[in-house]
Amino acid sequence: MKTLLAATALALLIAVPAYAETATTAPKTEAAPQAAATTTIPAVKFYSERGDWRSSNLMGLKVTNVANETIGDINEILFDNDGKVVAVVIGVGGFLGMGERHAAVEFSSVQLSRDKNNAPLARVNVTKEQLKSAPEWKWQAASVN
Repeated sequence: MKTLLAATALALLIAVPAYAETATTAPKTEAAPQAAATTTIPAVKFYSERGDWRSSNLMGLKVTNVANETIGDINEILFDNDGKVVAVVIGVGGFLGMGERHAAVEFSSVQLSRDKNNAPLARVNVTKEQLKSAPEWKWQAASVN
Protein backbone atom coordinates (compact mmCIF):
# COMPACT_ATOMS: atom_id res chain seq x y z
CA MET A 1 0.00 0.00 0.00
CA LYS A 2 2.84 2.39 0.83
CA THR A 3 4.29 1.63 -2.57
CA LEU A 4 1.01 2.44 -4.29
CA LEU A 5 0.70 5.75 -2.45
CA ALA A 6 4.32 6.67 -3.21
CA ALA A 7 3.89 5.82 -6.88
CA THR A 8 0.67 7.84 -7.11
CA ALA A 9 2.25 10.85 -5.35
CA LEU A 10 5.26 10.64 -7.66
CA ALA A 11 3.02 10.41 -10.72
CA LEU A 12 1.06 13.48 -9.59
CA LEU A 13 4.28 15.44 -8.97
CA ILE A 14 5.41 14.69 -12.50
CA ALA A 15 2.03 15.09 -14.23
CA VAL A 16 0.83 18.39 -12.66
CA PRO A 17 3.68 20.60 -13.96
CA ALA A 18 3.45 18.92 -17.37
CA TYR A 19 -0.32 19.49 -17.45
CA ALA A 20 0.10 23.11 -16.37
CA GLU A 21 2.58 23.63 -19.15
CA THR A 22 0.29 22.25 -21.83
CA ALA A 23 -2.96 23.66 -20.47
CA THR A 24 -2.00 27.33 -20.85
CA THR A 25 -3.94 29.51 -23.25
CA ALA A 26 -2.84 29.51 -26.82
CA PRO A 27 -0.40 32.32 -27.64
CA LYS A 28 -1.75 35.29 -29.53
CA THR A 29 -1.18 34.94 -33.20
CA GLU A 30 0.00 37.95 -35.07
CA ALA A 31 -1.15 38.59 -38.56
CA ALA A 32 1.27 37.13 -41.05
CA PRO A 33 3.33 39.86 -42.68
CA GLN A 34 2.28 40.69 -46.20
CA ALA A 35 4.57 39.21 -48.79
CA ALA A 36 6.90 41.82 -50.21
CA ALA A 37 6.07 42.90 -53.71
CA THR A 38 8.32 41.12 -56.12
CA THR A 39 10.40 43.22 -58.44
CA THR A 40 12.15 42.17 -61.56
CA ILE A 41 15.87 42.80 -61.52
CA PRO A 42 17.19 43.73 -64.95
CA ALA A 43 19.67 41.26 -66.31
CA VAL A 44 23.27 42.38 -66.08
CA LYS A 45 26.44 40.58 -66.85
CA PHE A 46 28.60 39.75 -63.88
CA TYR A 47 31.86 39.63 -65.75
CA SER A 48 34.07 41.95 -67.73
CA GLU A 49 34.55 41.65 -71.45
CA ARG A 50 37.39 42.90 -73.59
CA GLY A 51 36.82 46.60 -74.25
CA ASP A 52 34.79 47.24 -71.08
CA TRP A 53 35.81 50.21 -68.95
CA ARG A 54 35.64 50.32 -65.16
CA SER A 55 35.30 53.62 -63.33
CA SER A 56 37.81 52.42 -60.73
CA ASN A 57 40.41 52.24 -63.51
CA LEU A 58 39.60 55.76 -64.70
CA MET A 59 39.77 57.48 -61.31
CA GLY A 60 43.22 58.98 -60.90
CA LEU A 61 44.14 58.16 -64.50
CA LYS A 62 46.57 60.67 -65.97
CA VAL A 63 45.20 62.65 -68.89
CA THR A 64 47.37 63.64 -71.81
CA ASN A 65 46.74 65.90 -74.78
CA VAL A 66 47.35 65.23 -78.46
CA ALA A 67 50.97 66.40 -78.04
CA ASN A 68 51.34 63.57 -75.46
CA GLU A 69 51.86 66.08 -72.61
CA THR A 70 50.41 65.16 -69.24
CA ILE A 71 47.85 67.83 -68.37
CA GLY A 72 46.24 66.37 -65.24
CA ASP A 73 44.33 63.41 -63.88
CA ILE A 74 40.71 62.31 -63.63
CA ASN A 75 39.31 63.21 -60.19
CA GLU A 76 35.58 62.72 -60.73
CA ILE A 77 33.21 61.07 -63.18
CA LEU A 78 29.87 62.88 -63.52
CA PHE A 79 26.62 61.09 -64.40
CA ASP A 80 23.23 62.50 -65.39
CA ASN A 81 19.92 61.39 -63.86
CA ASP A 82 19.70 58.54 -66.36
CA GLY A 83 23.07 57.14 -65.26
CA LYS A 84 24.95 58.18 -68.39
CA VAL A 85 28.47 59.57 -68.05
CA VAL A 86 28.37 63.22 -69.10
CA ALA A 87 31.70 64.64 -67.96
CA VAL A 88 34.97 63.98 -66.22
CA VAL A 89 36.61 66.40 -63.82
CA ILE A 90 40.31 66.79 -64.46
CA GLY A 91 42.65 68.02 -61.74
CA VAL A 92 45.16 70.42 -63.26
CA GLY A 93 48.32 71.86 -61.72
CA GLY A 94 49.21 71.80 -58.08
CA PHE A 95 51.62 69.56 -56.27
CA LEU A 96 50.52 66.45 -54.40
CA GLY A 97 46.93 67.64 -54.56
CA MET A 98 47.69 71.07 -53.09
CA GLY A 99 46.71 74.00 -55.29
CA GLU A 100 45.11 71.70 -57.83
CA ARG A 101 42.38 73.24 -59.95
CA HIS A 102 39.42 71.26 -61.27
CA ALA A 103 37.91 71.62 -64.73
CA ALA A 104 35.02 69.59 -66.14
CA VAL A 105 35.37 68.22 -69.65
CA GLU A 106 32.54 66.64 -71.63
CA PHE A 107 32.95 62.90 -71.64
CA SER A 108 32.42 62.78 -75.40
CA SER A 109 35.65 64.78 -75.84
CA VAL A 110 37.73 62.25 -73.90
CA GLN A 111 39.35 59.59 -76.04
CA LEU A 112 39.87 56.39 -74.09
CA SER A 113 42.31 53.81 -75.36
CA ARG A 114 44.79 51.26 -74.08
CA ASP A 115 48.54 51.05 -74.41
CA LYS A 116 50.45 47.96 -75.58
CA ASN A 117 50.23 46.53 -72.03
CA ASN A 118 46.43 47.03 -71.97
CA ALA A 119 46.68 49.87 -69.43
CA PRO A 120 44.00 52.56 -69.86
CA LEU A 121 44.88 55.90 -71.44
CA ALA A 122 42.84 59.12 -71.54
CA ARG A 123 43.48 61.89 -74.04
CA VAL A 124 41.77 65.25 -74.63
CA ASN A 125 42.35 67.84 -77.33
CA VAL A 126 43.16 70.78 -75.03
CA THR A 127 46.28 72.20 -73.45
CA LYS A 128 47.04 72.49 -69.77
CA GLU A 129 46.75 76.28 -70.09
CA GLN A 130 43.26 76.00 -71.60
CA LEU A 131 42.13 73.81 -68.69
CA LYS A 132 43.68 76.19 -66.17
CA SER A 133 41.73 79.08 -67.70
CA ALA A 134 38.46 77.13 -68.00
CA PRO A 135 35.74 77.75 -65.40
CA GLU A 136 36.62 75.93 -62.21
CA TRP A 137 34.42 72.98 -61.33
CA LYS A 138 33.25 72.92 -57.73
CA TRP A 139 30.98 70.48 -55.97
CA GLN A 140 27.61 72.02 -55.25
CA ALA A 141 24.76 70.00 -53.81
CA ALA A 142 21.59 70.20 -55.87
CA SER A 143 18.77 72.18 -54.31
CA VAL A 144 15.59 70.29 -53.56
CA ASN A 145 12.38 72.06 -54.62
